[in-house]
Amino acid sequence: MESAQSMAITSFDDMIQSELIERLETLRRVSQQNAENSAFANFIDEVDAAWKRYEAGTYGICEVCDGALGADRLLADPLARICLDELTGEQRSALENDLQSAAEIQRGLLPKRDFAHGNWRVDFAYHPHSIVSGDYCDVIVEGDDLYFVLGDVSGKGMAASLLMSNLQAIFHSLLPLRLGLDEIAERANRLLLRSSLSNQFATLVCGKASADGEIETVNAGICRLC
Repeated sequence: MESAQSMAITSFDDMIQSELIERLETLRRVSQQNAENSAFANFIDEVDAAWKRYEAGTYGICEVCDGALGADRLLADPLARICLDELTGEQRSALENDLQSAAEIQRGLLPKRDFAHGNWRVDFAYHPHSIVSGDYCDVIVEGDDLYFVLGDVSGKGMAASLLMSNLQAIFHSLLPLRLGLDEIAERANRLLLRSSLSNQFATLVCGKASADGEIETVNAGICRLC
């Protein structure tokens, strides 16, 4: 799934505004699956607060030294509020806790391990490179069929993790429509393009295991299946 290389977003302000709006919408959609998760609710509050800072004209300004956080830092973490150099030990600890909470949320989005559906038995291994990542691993039951999705979102860390959760929400909303795999992949591609920056993309393979033992797959940029 390749992102459009031009169009729409033409300035840094537009990029940040799009990022904040989309992340807030994504988190709210996914929060329906995590209604009782307080860490997730706190995460949504952080995005709301970032949006309020943007509207007030204080977004991107360090709350300690009043210096600019910089475009690279904000694109990597649109929720940043303080320069890394200005963080106290307590604030660094809080940042680590936030990352741990995000990691717990991401693990909560993984499918169940070692379960059976019809004649199929499912298990998987998940070893992200860092505490949060853009790795997408999913198994979804729809009627008699079993769908599986393996993907990798561009980038690393929190930004990739949020885009991954967006991609998961897209597939969970499309699969109940019972469309063909090719059409599901095409629609997912269009939706991801609308909700990501021009330099973001994802590669994945989506498959359907039918009750009669047939497996169908669609490959969107994965070089090979191991």
